Amino acid sequence: MSKVQANEVNYELHSLGWKAFQNLCSTIVSEIWGQTVQTFFDSRDGGRDGAFNGDWENGKGEIYTGTFTVQCKHTTKHNSLIKLSDLAGELEKAECLAKKGLADNYFLFSNAKLTGVNDEDIRREFEKIPEIKKCAVFGGERISQIIRESKRLRMLVPRIYGLGDLSQILDERAYDQASEILSSLGNDLNKFIITDAYRQSAKALVEHGFVLLLGEPMCGKSTIAAALSMGALDEWDCSTIKVRDADDFVKHFNPNEKQLFWVDDAFGPTQIDFGSAINWSKTFPHVNAAIHKGAKIIFTSRDYVYRSAKQFLKESALPVMKESQVVIHVEDLSKDEREQILYNHIRLGNQDITYKKKIKPFLPEVASNKKFSPEIARRLGDSFFTKDLSISAFELINFVQKPLDMLCEIIGTMDDSSRSALALVFIRGGTLPSPLSTTIEEEQVIARIGGTVGDAIKGLESLNGSLLINSIKEGCFSWHFKHPTIRDAFAAIVASSPDLMDIYLTGAPLDKLFSEVSCGDIELKGVSVIVPATQYHIIRDKIRKFDTSKWFNKSSLYRFLSYRCDKQFLVQFLRDFPDFVSTLHVGSYLYASSDVDVLSCLHKFGLLPESVRITAVKEIKELAVRTPDSGFLRDDVKFLISKSELSEILQTVKNDLLPNLEDIVSDWKSDYSGEDEPDTYFEELKSAIDDYKSEFGECEESQQLIEYALDQIDEAISELRSEYLPSSTDNIWRSDEISNANDVSSRSVFDDVDS
Repeated sequence: MSKVQANEVNYELHSLGWKAFQNLCSTIVSEIWGQTVQTFFDSRDGGRDGAFNGDWENGKGEIYTGTFTVQCKHTTKHNSLIKLSDLAGELEKAECLAKKGLADNYFLFSNAKLTGVNDEDIRREFEKIPEIKKCAVFGGERISQIIRESKRLRMLVPRIYGLGDLSQILDERAYDQASEILSSLGNDLNKFIITDAYRQSAKALVEHGFVLLLGEPMCGKSTIAAALSMGALDEWDCSTIKVRDADDFVKHFNPNEKQLFWVDDAFGPTQIDFGSAINWSKTFPHVNAAIHKGAKIIFTSRDYVYRSAKQFLKESALPVMKESQVVIHVEDLSKDEREQILYNHIRLGNQDITYKKKIKPFLPEVASNKKFSPEIARRLGDSFFTKDLSISAFELINFVQKPLDMLCEIIGTMDDSSRSALALVFIRGGTLPSPLSTTIEEEQVIARIGGTVGDAIKGLESLNGSLLINSIKEGCFSWHFKHPTIRDAFAAIVASSPDLMDIYLTGAPLDKLFSEVSCGDIELKGVSVIVPATQYHIIRDKIRKFDTSKWFNKSSLYRFLSYRCDKQFLVQFLRDFPDFVSTLHVGSYLYASSDVDVLSCLHKFGLLPESVRITAVKEIKELAVRTPDSGFLRDDVKFLISKSELSEILQTVKNDLLPNLEDIVSDWKSDYSGEDEPDTYFEELKSAIDDYKSEFGECEESQQLIEYALDQIDEAISELRSEYLPSSTDNIWRSDEISNANDVSSRSVFDDVDS
């Protein structure tokens, strides 16, 4: 499919600001023209924004030699013209530089329009200076042309995607995918700036094919992921897919395509989703195989959610998980990065000029606040969030340091239609299909809040772009919270109101409740709603109608009981479902078994009959050898097992399994079907043997048997690899370092924020 290139495509360069425009010009000179730029300074540098020295041959074969001066002339006025009369100061400075031998060649960049006549006048006047051999002027049209022609430049400066018409940059397939990516972020990408976290993420993708972006709420993880995804679409023609969960990943992976997968909030949006963590752990061998075949994968997660999920993740199945973590510490953002982020959101937000002038003197202090984050910058640039904000140092400090309180206050003072809209999105677990179709229970929720379906529709539209966003995925529109912290705030309001909690528990689907609430305060960080004991009956009544014949429903119920319920709820649950314990079954693999999780939880609270525990331990002992399954070494499974029983299981492994490892490896090799990559096929066996290697570290005989078995597995993998012929993939990711201009400035970034 051919690329669509329109000659008249121009970018809104006037919206960049003077500093961002300098950085763009720096990238053009250093990355696209291949010159090593010394540095970029501010306007007090004597007329030299950038400089390099040496030889350069342009695309026409013309050779330039000597010293080079680069000067940037930025204007915030749209469609303005640059004329010789605008450059009186630059001419004077150029003459001084030339006499010092610093400007044998003089390049002028401007985002203003450049006519042919003005170009001749400017070049002629600068070349009258005896020491200047050549002057070249690049206006807004020429810079836009360079952007259009260079995928590399667009990847290095991804906010460019938000400044032009994507349909004239990308082909139809890529344009559709890009539209989905951008629709999930609104117009935030055009405010994006390159940070160290972005560079590290790009490097991890290049070197490992995988990156896990970790950070606190509001630190910009999703925006970085979107920028990387846009670069993959554009420069490397990757098929970029934003998947919801592990099953979605397996469904969409195609070894015959160049693919990039973006998994936002992989292990839960605001709190850990135990089922999701377990499913990803089971899918890691497939993820690893996909990476080996050329796929690129981006995970994002709140740092505290990932810490909770780690105990359920079999990271040995995905070794790059540890190597490719990029932790975003907002406090580590440089002064320039913070200020540029804040500048972009104020400059390009929807605030009026009066607001910008009032807040301008306070912006350096806001950017330097320890609690500053990209999301705070977005809210300060959006008039929706600042309607009642008094511009003063005290009020701005509160705004930055107490964002959740501020959101709760905003939501609490909304009209009924807006609150009804938020309630519907919340009840649907954060995804409300559009056009809107409601159930009777949801209509009752809206009525109790004080609204109607018509009011909710009005509320959805009025909140679009501020608290909510209507985005498209695979051709279907749906409403989402603009940022997970908005969901946090609404959850806090619900949790503090018994009336609203009753509405929520009654109206929300049970599968959503399983991932949103906890029954009792079990100190689960990030939980949306803590259900009090007086309302446990609502959850139990819903469980009675829940179809557990479907394995995924059963698994989600079991995870809920294991990790989101206190002892009082479990006592009541066992009273209502007296045959429940007898249905629990122990099977491989233990680390992924929700039945085992329930058994461990019940035993922890003293609710598991001893006869059931003994039977479970017996089954665990058999699996340790037969599968072999080393999951009993996991701490929560160990809790089921007494010290004497654990010693007995280990002795059985030592006597019955280790001497027969050679035959087991041979049997596994014989059973290989060729469907999976050999490394993936042997992953579970190798992982179990590795666990036993650690457990029997002091027994030399056991170590020898294990080492021999591991060598056998490696040999088997090598042999089977010749039978397994994955589709070849091109090396689509370049290992070039993403450049960062050394930017030292004494001029305030915020100088033209109100222009």
